[in-house]
Amino acid sequence: MSKLLKTVAITVIGLMFLSSGVAAAYDNGTSKIDQKELMCLARNIYFESGGEPEKGKIAVGMVTLNRTQHPNFPNSVCEVVKQKTVFERPREIRTIKEVVTGWGPFKKTEQHVETRTVVDRVAVCQFSWVCAITRRIKESDQRWQESLEVARNLLSGGYDLHHSLMGEWLYFHSSRINPRWHNLKREAKVGNHIFYVEKR
Repeated sequence: MSKLLKTVAITVIGLMFLSSGVAAAYDNGTSKIDQKELMCLARNIYFESGGEPEKGKIAVGMVTLNRTQHPNFPNSVCEVVKQKTVFERPREIRTIKEVVTGWGPFKKTEQHVETRTVVDRVAVCQFSWVCAITRRIKESDQRWQESLEVARNLLSGGYDLHHSLMGEWLYFHSSRINPRWHNLKREAKVGNHIFYVEKR
Protein backbone atom coordinates (compact mmCIF):
# COMPACT_ATOMS: atom_id res chain seq x y z
CA MET A 1 0.00 0.00 0.00
CA SER A 2 1.37 3.36 -1.00
CA LYS A 3 2.14 6.04 1.60
CA LEU A 4 -0.74 8.16 0.27
CA LEU A 5 -3.27 5.32 0.63
CA LYS A 6 -2.06 4.59 4.18
CA THR A 7 -2.54 8.25 5.11
CA VAL A 8 -6.05 8.30 3.67
CA ALA A 9 -6.96 5.07 5.47
CA ILE A 10 -5.71 6.35 8.83
CA THR A 11 -7.59 9.62 8.36
CA VAL A 12 -10.86 7.82 7.55
CA ILE A 13 -10.51 5.51 10.57
CA GLY A 14 -9.75 8.49 12.80
CA LEU A 15 -12.84 10.33 11.58
CA MET A 16 -14.96 7.23 12.22
CA PHE A 17 -13.77 7.03 15.83
CA LEU A 18 -14.28 10.75 16.29
CA SER A 19 -17.83 10.58 14.94
CA SER A 20 -18.72 7.62 17.16
CA GLY A 21 -17.30 9.45 20.16
CA VAL A 22 -19.41 12.53 19.49
CA ALA A 23 -22.52 10.39 19.05
CA ALA A 24 -21.80 8.55 22.28
CA ALA A 25 -21.35 11.82 24.14
CA TYR A 26 -24.66 13.09 22.74
CA ASP A 27 -26.43 9.89 23.76
CA ASN A 28 -25.00 10.09 27.26
CA GLY A 29 -26.45 13.57 27.62
CA THR A 30 -29.94 12.83 26.37
CA SER A 31 -30.91 9.16 26.28
CA LYS A 32 -30.30 8.77 30.03
CA ILE A 33 -32.89 11.42 30.86
CA ASP A 34 -35.95 9.83 32.46
CA GLN A 35 -38.83 11.02 30.27
CA LYS A 36 -41.30 10.98 33.17
CA GLU A 37 -38.99 13.15 35.25
CA LEU A 38 -38.46 15.41 32.25
CA MET A 39 -42.21 15.95 31.83
CA CYS A 40 -42.71 16.60 35.56
CA LEU A 41 -39.92 19.18 35.60
CA ALA A 42 -41.06 20.83 32.37
CA ARG A 43 -44.67 21.08 33.58
CA ASN A 44 -43.57 22.61 36.88
CA ILE A 45 -41.44 25.17 35.06
CA TYR A 46 -44.27 25.90 32.64
CA PHE A 47 -47.04 26.40 35.20
CA GLU A 48 -44.88 28.25 37.72
CA SER A 49 -42.86 30.43 35.36
CA GLY A 50 -44.08 29.93 31.80
CA GLY A 51 -44.26 33.68 31.22
CA GLU A 52 -40.86 34.37 32.75
CA PRO A 53 -37.61 34.89 30.81
CA GLU A 54 -35.18 32.00 30.54
CA LYS A 55 -33.41 32.84 33.81
CA GLY A 56 -36.73 32.75 35.66
CA LYS A 57 -37.50 29.33 34.23
CA ILE A 58 -34.03 28.07 35.15
CA ALA A 59 -34.46 29.33 38.72
CA VAL A 60 -37.75 27.47 39.21
CA GLY A 61 -36.22 24.36 37.68
CA MET A 62 -33.22 24.62 39.99
CA VAL A 63 -35.44 24.85 43.07
CA THR A 64 -37.21 21.69 41.95
CA LEU A 65 -33.94 19.81 41.40
CA ASN A 66 -32.34 21.14 44.59
CA ARG A 67 -35.19 19.69 46.61
CA THR A 68 -34.44 16.19 45.30
CA GLN A 69 -31.04 16.45 47.00
CA HIS A 70 -32.39 17.76 50.33
CA PRO A 71 -33.39 15.43 53.20
CA ASN A 72 -36.64 17.31 53.85
CA PHE A 73 -38.00 16.55 50.39
CA PRO A 74 -38.56 13.46 48.19
CA ASN A 75 -35.65 12.31 46.04
CA SER A 76 -37.35 12.34 42.65
CA VAL A 77 -38.53 15.24 40.53
CA CYS A 78 -42.10 13.97 40.16
CA GLU A 79 -42.49 13.34 43.88
CA VAL A 80 -41.11 16.80 44.67
CA VAL A 81 -43.55 18.42 42.25
CA LYS A 82 -46.55 16.50 43.63
CA GLN A 83 -45.57 16.81 47.30
CA LYS A 84 -48.20 18.07 49.74
CA THR A 85 -47.72 19.49 53.21
CA VAL A 86 -50.35 18.49 55.76
CA PHE A 87 -51.38 21.09 58.32
CA GLU A 88 -53.43 20.36 61.42
CA ARG A 89 -56.09 22.92 62.30
CA PRO A 90 -57.86 22.43 65.64
CA ARG A 91 -61.39 23.73 66.02
CA GLU A 92 -64.00 23.60 68.73
CA ILE A 93 -67.43 22.07 68.34
CA ARG A 94 -70.13 23.18 70.79
CA THR A 95 -73.14 20.97 71.42
CA ILE A 96 -76.16 22.09 73.43
CA LYS A 97 -78.06 19.36 75.24
CA GLU A 98 -81.25 19.67 77.19
CA VAL A 99 -81.16 17.91 80.55
CA VAL A 100 -84.27 17.33 82.69
CA THR A 101 -83.68 17.59 86.44
CA GLY A 102 -85.94 17.32 89.49
CA TRP A 103 -89.26 15.47 89.76
CA GLY A 104 -92.93 16.22 89.82
CA PRO A 105 -93.75 19.90 90.20
CA PHE A 106 -90.05 20.62 90.67
CA LYS A 107 -89.05 19.19 87.32
CA LYS A 108 -87.18 21.59 85.06
CA THR A 109 -85.20 21.55 81.84
CA GLU A 110 -81.68 22.93 81.74
CA GLN A 111 -79.36 23.48 78.81
CA HIS A 112 -75.85 22.09 79.10
CA VAL A 113 -73.15 23.16 76.67
CA GLU A 114 -70.53 20.54 75.79
CA THR A 115 -67.34 21.56 74.01
CA ARG A 116 -64.95 19.23 72.25
CA THR A 117 -61.93 19.85 70.03
CA VAL A 118 -61.45 18.19 66.67
CA VAL A 119 -58.41 18.46 64.43
CA ASP A 120 -58.84 18.94 60.69
CA ARG A 121 -56.00 17.80 58.48
CA VAL A 122 -55.55 20.06 55.46
CA ALA A 123 -53.21 19.12 52.60
CA VAL A 124 -51.57 22.02 50.75
CA CYS A 125 -49.59 21.51 47.54
CA GLN A 126 -45.99 22.72 47.55
CA PHE A 127 -46.58 24.04 44.03
CA SER A 128 -50.03 25.59 43.85
CA TRP A 129 -50.81 24.59 40.26
CA VAL A 130 -50.78 20.90 41.24
CA CYS A 131 -53.90 21.40 43.38
CA ALA A 132 -55.58 23.70 40.87
CA ILE A 133 -57.47 23.08 37.66
CA THR A 134 -54.81 23.63 35.03
CA ARG A 135 -55.20 24.44 31.39
CA ARG A 136 -54.22 21.92 28.76
CA ILE A 137 -50.73 22.46 27.40
CA LYS A 138 -50.48 23.03 23.68
CA GLU A 139 -47.36 21.53 22.16
CA SER A 140 -47.07 24.56 19.87
CA ASP A 141 -47.05 26.98 22.81
CA GLN A 142 -43.68 28.75 22.81
CA ARG A 143 -43.71 28.93 26.60
CA TRP A 144 -44.05 25.16 26.76
CA GLN A 145 -41.26 24.62 24.24
CA GLU A 146 -38.99 26.93 26.25
CA SER A 147 -39.91 25.19 29.53
CA LEU A 148 -39.23 21.79 27.98
CA GLU A 149 -35.86 22.93 26.66
CA VAL A 150 -34.83 24.37 30.03
CA ALA A 151 -35.89 21.15 31.78
CA ARG A 152 -33.95 19.04 29.30
CA ASN A 153 -30.81 21.15 29.72
CA LEU A 154 -31.06 21.06 33.52
CA LEU A 155 -31.41 17.28 33.60
CA SER A 156 -28.48 16.99 31.18
CA GLY A 157 -26.24 18.93 33.58
CA GLY A 158 -26.31 22.20 31.65
CA TYR A 159 -26.29 25.75 33.00
CA ASP A 160 -23.10 25.30 35.07
CA LEU A 161 -23.04 28.96 36.09
CA HIS A 162 -26.61 28.79 37.34
CA HIS A 163 -25.87 25.59 39.26
CA SER A 164 -23.15 27.37 41.23
CA LEU A 165 -25.34 30.44 41.78
CA MET A 166 -28.67 28.73 42.55
CA GLY A 167 -27.44 25.46 44.00
CA GLU A 168 -28.98 26.05 47.44
CA TRP A 169 -32.25 27.72 46.47
CA LEU A 170 -35.17 25.75 47.90
CA TYR A 171 -38.17 28.07 48.05
CA PHE A 172 -39.80 30.85 46.08
CA HIS A 173 -43.00 32.82 45.92
CA SER A 174 -44.58 35.47 43.74
CA SER A 175 -43.34 39.00 44.35
CA ARG A 176 -47.00 40.02 44.67
CA ILE A 177 -47.31 38.38 48.10
CA ASN A 178 -45.40 38.53 51.38
CA PRO A 179 -45.61 35.26 53.33
CA ARG A 180 -43.07 36.44 55.93
CA TRP A 181 -40.83 33.39 55.93
CA HIS A 182 -38.72 34.43 58.90
CA ASN A 183 -36.92 31.08 59.05
CA LEU A 184 -35.54 31.54 55.53
CA LYS A 185 -33.01 33.89 54.01
CA ARG A 186 -34.00 35.89 50.95
CA GLU A 187 -31.47 35.23 48.22
CA ALA A 188 -32.59 36.96 45.03
CA LYS A 189 -35.46 38.26 42.94
CA VAL A 190 -35.64 36.78 39.47
CA GLY A 191 -38.43 38.00 37.26
CA ASN A 192 -41.66 37.94 39.26
CA HIS A 193 -40.43 35.51 41.90
CA ILE A 194 -38.38 35.86 45.09
CA PHE A 195 -36.09 32.98 45.99
CA TYR A 196 -34.89 31.76 49.38
CA VAL A 197 -32.31 29.54 51.01
CA GLU A 198 -32.30 28.03 54.49
CA LYS A 199 -30.74 30.10 57.24
CA ARG A 200 -27.55 28.63 58.63
